[in-house]
Amino acid sequence: MADFDMAGEMGGGLLGSGEPEPDAETMLTPITRIGTTPRAQMVRKLADIVVLPAGRISSNERSLVADILLQIVDKVEVDLRIEVATRVARVPESPPALTRMLVLDEAPVAEKILRGAEMVPEALLIEAAREGESAHRLMIAKRIDLSTAVADALMQFDELDVFKAVLKREDCLLSPNAINKCVALSATHAEIQGPLLRRRELEPAHGFMMFWWVESEQRQRILSRFALDRQVIQDALADLYPKVFRSDHDPDPFVRDILLLAERRHRPRGANGEQVSLDVVIKTLAAARRYPSQEVIHAVGMVAGVSRDLAARILRDPTGEPFAVMCKGLSVPRDQFFALFAVESEEEGIGSDQAEYLLSVFDGLARDFSRAILRYWDWDSNPRIAYISRLLGLDDDFPIDQHAV
Repeated sequence: MADFDMAGEMGGGLLGSGEPEPDAETMLTPITRIGTTPRAQMVRKLADIVVLPAGRISSNERSLVADILLQIVDKVEVDLRIEVATRVARVPESPPALTRMLVLDEAPVAEKILRGAEMVPEALLIEAAREGESAHRLMIAKRIDLSTAVADALMQFDELDVFKAVLKREDCLLSPNAINKCVALSATHAEIQGPLLRRRELEPAHGFMMFWWVESEQRQRILSRFALDRQVIQDALADLYPKVFRSDHDPDPFVRDILLLAERRHRPRGANGEQVSLDVVIKTLAAARRYPSQEVIHAVGMVAGVSRDLAARILRDPTGEPFAVMCKGLSVPRDQFFALFAVESEEEGIGSDQAEYLLSVFDGLARDFSRAILRYWDWDSNPRIAYISRLLGLDDDFPIDQHAV
């Protein structure tokens, strides 16, 4: 007993005192290194019991000790809590209530479990993501066992560093809602655009929305990755066109809109709905490149079969790729498309390199694919596109472009 008292006077605590680690077999702290205060001694003694192997203590007894620790562990200094968390992280049988308290503690304490424990229940990680601080979420994002549900919880706070860490985790499948949030956030944070475009969960609707605010190199990646052919859909719906558009009854508006979305052919129309020639289309496009007045924008929308808002967005785009997509969808001949920019290069200084680049974009697109892109850009009624637009806080003018990033 005298030895025990002497050890108490020599004290000092485990951290920073050069004391040995707990015995590897029993996980008990050496009795000669307990600590200087009764409270610290009690915490270490109870921690000794909590980390005992399963054969040495029952689950009920371990839970009882954990309940006692819950009452006192948050009332000791942070270094001692770090010490307890370090030891608890090595014990798979640690009671969930104690683990929860330590995980929701200050970041240095929580780190010992969030980074040191191989197994942490998914429900506890979700709770830590929701109730912890940004540092907690960043540590969770780097865990090997990151799951879809945990990633969803991490992304509820729109923290850029957390989003970047999660997007790098290509081994973790992200939910559709998480991808939608990433797409919206990418409009104002260019640093996540590249990692997001590499995600396998990204779909055409996402890519064609991002098209408006990414750089030219990433626009080319989007056009290449999301190339599609509507032939299968067109063949499946072919017999509905005469039933819907040649019927004496008013067509179902939802069916009509989907048929227009999938339509193979495009017939440019004038102000009164009359068909117009390709020559009129080209003159309208040339006028739009020179001076996109409100009347000309309206005319472009009619000949292209898109809304006025989309026509304005296409014509206001500073680098011209959307204009190349529209021209390909309108079946503008290659030489006449290039002539539109050749004239502009003399008058407004677009530059021959940019004109050649836009010609390469034009050449790389299939006509039906171009028309599909125009439909996606104009598909405001699609629930997913409408949801992302709400996240972006967009108005009817769709003000975001690549220079707003």
